[in-house]
Amino acid sequence: MNPVLLYIVKAAFCVTAFYLFYLFFLGRDTMYERNRIFILLSFLSALILPLVTIQTKQPLDIQFFGKDLTGVTINDTTGAIPDMAESLPLLNWKQVIFMIYLSGVFLLGLKLLAEIMSLLLLIQKQKRNGSHIVSLKNHKSSGFSAFGHIFIDSGLIPEEAQEIIKHEQKHLNQYHFFDLLFVEVLKVLQWFNPFIYLFDRSLRAVHEFQADEECLNSGITVQSYQGLMLNQVFRVKVFSAANSFSNPTLIKKRMIMMTKKRSRALANLKIILVMPVLVLLLISFSTCAVKKKSAETLTVTPAYTVINETKLTRSREPEPFVVVEEMPMFPGGDSALLKYIYENTKYPESAKANNISGRVVVRFCVTETGKVDRISVLKGVSPELDVEAIRVISTLPAFKPGKQGGIAVPVWYMAPIQFGPVTKTAVLPQVPPPPPPPPATDTKGKTEPFEIVEEMPQFPGGDSALLAYIYQNTKYPETAKANKIMGRVVIRFCVTETGVVDQISILKGVDPALDAEAFRVASTLPAFKPGKQGGVPVPVWCMIPITFSLK
Repeated sequence: MNPVLLYIVKAAFCVTAFYLFYLFFLGRDTMYERNRIFILLSFLSALILPLVTIQTKQPLDIQFFGKDLTGVTINDTTGAIPDMAESLPLLNWKQVIFMIYLSGVFLLGLKLLAEIMSLLLLIQKQKRNGSHIVSLKNHKSSGFSAFGHIFIDSGLIPEEAQEIIKHEQKHLNQYHFFDLLFVEVLKVLQWFNPFIYLFDRSLRAVHEFQADEECLNSGITVQSYQGLMLNQVFRVKVFSAANSFSNPTLIKKRMIMMTKKRSRALANLKIILVMPVLVLLLISFSTCAVKKKSAETLTVTPAYTVINETKLTRSREPEPFVVVEEMPMFPGGDSALLKYIYENTKYPESAKANNISGRVVVRFCVTETGKVDRISVLKGVSPELDVEAIRVISTLPAFKPGKQGGIAVPVWYMAPIQFGPVTKTAVLPQVPPPPPPPPATDTKGKTEPFEIVEEMPQFPGGDSALLAYIYQNTKYPETAKANKIMGRVVIRFCVTETGVVDQISILKGVDPALDAEAFRVASTLPAFKPGKQGGVPVPVWCMIPITFSLK
């Protein structure tokens, strides 16, 4: 999500939580100064808390949430680039929401600016020399205060005008106008949040309660004061950014609060109850900031991982054991497994021609039913050798499953396969070392890639340019065409802090030839604009599905 929009949503969540607390615990008390301070601190907290996150460690979880692009279909014919406008939306729905939000901020910002300019012009044109009283003609408001001045309707009789001036002077003494100006700015930023308007109404009510209380303490009787309020009840306020004596929506509340029994000092202890609210807000925001790790961090080699094609996430399966009481057994034992790998591994012709040799280490899981699953390359040599090693392991027949406490359980297995220049040999499968917990950095000091960041990596020219690049540079392998092999290859890679493509792997393969071609194309990608978290470039996982199709 856009970081600005995410911040605004978090701030709205804070405003809502604080308002609900105020409504249920503080709003009925007569502790007006405490309530005013709480409301103002709530607004400040709503601006600050979204910026505060507590970094936490996420438990190991095998799933992928990296950037996913619309798939590219490669066929056996070359021609014009497909219309990218059909596969990519011109405008993301998140961008539409953000544009609507900015439009609201712009319009309401202009409205607030117009009100402020109107008040300043009234002060400049109509105030008396050396006086902070501004007389208004043909205005529907009996009186209000703003910018250190009191605005009075010239049509009022002197006695009423004097009482209203006393009331508005209390607002000026308490600097209530600056509270309202602060809230009006927040309303511009939070215009979509209904709770900001309710909180604004509560703050205005507290202002009026404070001014009413001070006026009554000065010697005015309750009956005469309430009569003055009723005389002005049909007048309406003109400026939302000002305190108005005749605000009709607050008249009933003000009259009730004038005669209400004063709250005891112990009522101030209610403020302690806001602490759980603060803790819950911090926890919810910290959860949003958790850096999610990939369960398998691979080197630049292809790797198969079973995933759900619709959601591109693996179903939650039990994490395999590394060592169990009764290890899995291949039919005929380890010698039979060694013989099977030797007889079924084919040295790729392209690797022979280029004198490519080396040791490929493949890891796989023997499930509770004995099937081979979760195949990946822990250490690779070249795309051709890595894909061939994966292919051979994927053809292994079922094992006798491993057991722990007499119960069949999934167990990790590892098979190093040595490819020589002329001959090929295989080494007995071994139990892999226990996978270490996901560290913040790898053994080379590199930062572990993120899967979701505030600003995702961007290919030069955007996603459509990336798809066009893949389409133009992918060649349908002749062997796959001859055998009519088709399917969807899912490639994962990391865009580093400098934008370089690294740690390429195959999340889902179809055929060694198609997998190797998809891997090759991904390895030729030019540098991206790196992703950013908190404004700092960070490595990020990306994913591209490439569909190979024949007519």
